[in-house]
Amino acid sequence: MATDPLFNQLREQSWRRELTPGEEAALRDWLTKHPEAQADWENETALNEALGRLPDAPLSSNFTSRVLQAVEREQAAKSRRSRRGRMVWWRRLVWRLGLACAIGAAGFFSCEQYYAAHLRAQVKQSIVAVSAVSSLPSAEILENFEAIRLSGTPAADEKLLSLLQ
Repeated sequence: MATDPLFNQLREQSWRRELTPGEEAALRDWLTKHPEAQADWENETALNEALGRLPDAPLSSNFTSRVLQAVEREQAAKSRRSRRGRMVWWRRLVWRLGLACAIGAAGFFSCEQYYAAHLRAQVKQSIVAVSAVSSLPSAEILENFEAIRLSGTPAADEKLLSLLQ
């Protein structure tokens, strides 16, 4: 019956302070209904009285400074953990960025090689096509090309020009 919430609450309150008259009345009523818990309550009371008779532990002269140092160490450890967390995030970002750059560079150079091979194939085809032509115009024709082109210019249409005026 020591698992009853009322009994547990009264027992915990007796650890911290003296019970009020209302709480003592509630405890007496509960103990009359549950006489098997009387021995547990007496043991609790005896233990509380024995602990109350113990002297307070003496504090060292540097107690305050030791507590403040412990607080500072805890804050420093927390700061290191948070900084380490940020560094992990930064390392991951740098690693991923480096990986993305490497993949991009590999893709760029692969495309460059593909287009260079494609260009070489086109040049090869055009060389084969040019070499297959058996008769090219002679060099004399190409030397007088400007003269031939200028002499073949048609004269202006006089009739059309008179109509436009």
